[in-house]
Amino acid sequence: MRTKLLLALLIPAMLLASDIRPGGGGSSGSSWSKYSLVAIANGVNGCANANGCWQVNGVLGANKAAGLTQDVTLFQLPIKGKVTDWRMKTAVVFTGAATAVSGLGVTGSDVLFRAASYDLTVAVSDTNLASGPTAGVGGGTAAAINVVASLITTVNNVDQLAAGAELDIWVQWSVLP
Repeated sequence: MRTKLLLALLIPAMLLASDIRPGGGGSSGSSWSKYSLVAIANGVNGCANANGCWQVNGVLGANKAAGLTQDVTLFQLPIKGKVTDWRMKTAVVFTGAATAVSGLGVTGSDVLFRAASYDLTVAVSDTNLASGPTAGVGGGTAAAINVVASLITTVNNVDQLAAGAELDIWVQWSVLP
């Protein structure tokens, strides 16, 4: 009797869960994906920019900007994608600018999930991290959109951030049915 009751309760829940497709490679529901944003020097990993480049998870990305701000694409959130949580932590401290901070958002709203206030110049430690969710997290997308890390420096431009600096960002996301 208990087995029948348990199955009667579980089967509808399993059917509902099967309508949710995972993001980030998980097997069910939403899952976490890690994106390592690393500053690399000219000539490294295919970077052909005198001021250096960015790479995400070992893949060559944008050239470093000769300005005080830059949004670097981490990944593309698909149609009906929904970000539900995030976390960021430096793995290698950022040097080369008086200040360097980061935020997290999407193209056109680069601080949707995290205001650009995470200090990238503070020593790496287990307690130097930021995590969400925040008020911006939630709504599903009507079209695919890039999730970006926003970088802001003072005195020196973004392209002056030293090669080897690394920011790890974890994002929990899924695709709505």
